[in-house]
Amino acid sequence: MKITNLLCVFVIIFNSCGTTQKINKDKIIGSWTVSDIKKFDKDYLEITADTPLASGSEQLNKGSVLYLFPDSTFTQLVDQKVKIGQWSFQNDNEIKYSNQKLTIERFEDLETARSLFASIPREDKTVESELTLVEEVIKIKDFKKDPFYPENNQWRERPLKRESNAEIINRLSNYLLHNAYILKAAHERNENSVSFTHSKGIIKVYQGGIGIVKENRIHQVWFDYFYNEKDAMKAYHLFNSYLNNEGVYTKKSTGDWVKDDYEILLTLHSQISKTEKKDNRRFIEKKTS
Repeated sequence: MKITNLLCVFVIIFNSCGTTQKINKDKIIGSWTVSDIKKFDKDYLEITADTPLASGSEQLNKGSVLYLFPDSTFTQLVDQKVKIGQWSFQNDNEIKYSNQKLTIERFEDLETARSLFASIPREDKTVESELTLVEEVIKIKDFKKDPFYPENNQWRERPLKRESNAEIINRLSNYLLHNAYILKAAHERNENSVSFTHSKGIIKVYQGGIGIVKENRIHQVWFDYFYNEKDAMKAYHLFNSYLNNEGVYTKKSTGDWVKDDYEILLTLHSQISKTEKKDNRRFIEKKTS
């Protein structure tokens, strides 16, 4: 079984002459992936997509994802980098998240898609960019168990100093829970594929088992989540210490590998979160190969 998401097109177009209406909060809740973007200078002349905008690196770009949750929290994901915080309505048709604003003109509900007219404004009210996004069709019943809910992505926030063993345990545990929720979400949505594209790390998923990637295959982004390589390898070896001699953790199969792997990750999360911080044999700071 492969790994895919059910998506519907969420088109952002701009109509400066149209009338606006108050946006229902429930309609904007969801995950929105930028599939296309048009950028403009202050004279409303289109510029190349890779031209930096005045609003800086926090600006939505092609491929980035904006998750808006019912409790007014958000997660913005660009490549493997995450920003979390609060979002709110500024007025009837404008939302603010972090330092960014998105002006919404109207929705159109189609048979297989929802389209949305919106724009990202500058401070002087000129249009900075126009976006096309894709919305996930099925939302998670318990949004706090969405893999991209802010509390499930704290492992991505790079620390400013070396972490203690206890802090590394917490970071690794949060990473495992995030991946468990990816599997849970796929199972709940009855998807025939599961994607870990936005969650690269050290877990290797088998059909009916959870393993670990080889040391020489660890993605660079894993090291970027830690203060330095030593801390990243501490987490790596801590995880590996709970696997068998072949570097895999398995359980009796139920015939549903997504459910089985989800339960394995929950077990590993529970075990690792209870690790004694003074259990030095589990904390190796360097690569062993």
